[in-house]
Amino acid sequence: MQRTLLTTLVEWKNSKDRLPLMLDGARQVGKSYLIEKLFGEKYFSNVFKINFEDSPDTKNLFKNSLKADELIKQISIFIGKDFNSKTDLLFFDEVGLCEDALNSLKYFKEQRPDICLCASGSNLGLIQRYPVGQTYELTLYPMSFFEFVQACGNTLLTEAFIKMERSEIIHTKLTALYRDYLFVGGMPAANFKWHNSDQPIIKKTQEVRKIHDDLITGYIRDFGKYDSKNKLFATQLEAVFRNIPKQLSQSIDTTVKKFSFSKVIKGKDRYKDFKTIIDYLINTHLISKAQIIEGEPVKPLSSNQSDGTFKLFSHDMGIIHALLEIPYKQIVQQAFPYKGYLAENFTQNEFLASGIRSTYAWKSKRNAELEFLLTNALGDIIPIEIKSGKNTKAKSLDLYIKNHGAVKAYKLCDLIGGMRSTDVHTRPLYYVSHAAKSILTEWEISKYF
Repeated sequence: MQRTLLTTLVEWKNSKDRLPLMLDGARQVGKSYLIEKLFGEKYFSNVFKINFEDSPDTKNLFKNSLKADELIKQISIFIGKDFNSKTDLLFFDEVGLCEDALNSLKYFKEQRPDICLCASGSNLGLIQRYPVGQTYELTLYPMSFFEFVQACGNTLLTEAFIKMERSEIIHTKLTALYRDYLFVGGMPAANFKWHNSDQPIIKKTQEVRKIHDDLITGYIRDFGKYDSKNKLFATQLEAVFRNIPKQLSQSIDTTVKKFSFSKVIKGKDRYKDFKTIIDYLINTHLISKAQIIEGEPVKPLSSNQSDGTFKLFSHDMGIIHALLEIPYKQIVQQAFPYKGYLAENFTQNEFLASGIRSTYAWKSKRNAELEFLLTNALGDIIPIEIKSGKNTKAKSLDLYIKNHGAVKAYKLCDLIGGMRSTDVHTRPLYYVSHAAKSILTEWEISKYF
């Protein structure tokens, strides 16, 4: 299975001013596989991997000195092979478990910038003494829909996706894959099982759901590691983590509502009671946030933020449905009743995987709601309305444009798309990553709009 972020890693390798690379992301999204297998084994002669989780004793390598040359000597002795800075990759896996290894990144940056050094970790957002400014930071998210399409092995369909082609047969194929993706999600283990199992569909869906359930168990087990003495905090983390899909599923064919604090944790009903919990889940990339802007949006969008008024989304579509115990058949049915929140959470995750870090929603003073507001490379606000079905009437989008204007706008729906009314563009939902690319990249805007 290929990962789009590989291209960025290769660009980093070939750059002149190269910092040590730090790859963040939730557990089991494929960080180690990307660095060691897809990147390391293809572009380097050897990968010198130090895993601080599997081999805790490797922390001793950093006890006597953090000087880069001394560490290279100690690591070479440990591996049993001389390290060649011109041909080899140095890889610190689960680096957050070794504070000395984290601190050493500064010395590698200053003393041996010629060395290709990658580090990865699952809970880097929780680290108190993080080497700010010493690393080139990237985040790996669960596999995107495009990566899911790639994994299916239909190269012609993959090429059609890349070119954003639209025809009845392409739309039928991609719609079917989109519905499969809503069940499988983007976790690599679930994808590998889905694309490589020769079991009947019922058995295969059971195997994939078992992977989701095991991942959930692992996440909840990790909650207790954050503060082993504070079991109450771990319980509160689990309560919020499980409650997010429940609140999402209440939005059947409507816009997702702001996260409600009531009845989640007994005795707590205000934002300040939840801030630490929500920040933890965001920093470990298990959930994401879309701030809600009410009334007139002001540039930049970040200046509109208001504590306690936001939507929360799950990091993976498969995990959502495992938590809600929704079966495969119900998800892929043509008229399944859960389209609203599925489409919105799917879009949020595609934006994140495409490189958009902050998303916003909009609400008028008279309760009209728009799923997303983003800022393009020119600083313009781009309104986006998500239509989970084939109905493309977009009253909220029309109202937003009438009151606030828009240089460009999107309607993402269950149709082939291609329709254009002034500066409003209709696209099939599964092509949302193309919209994200255009929004992010100024020189791509004319290509897709």
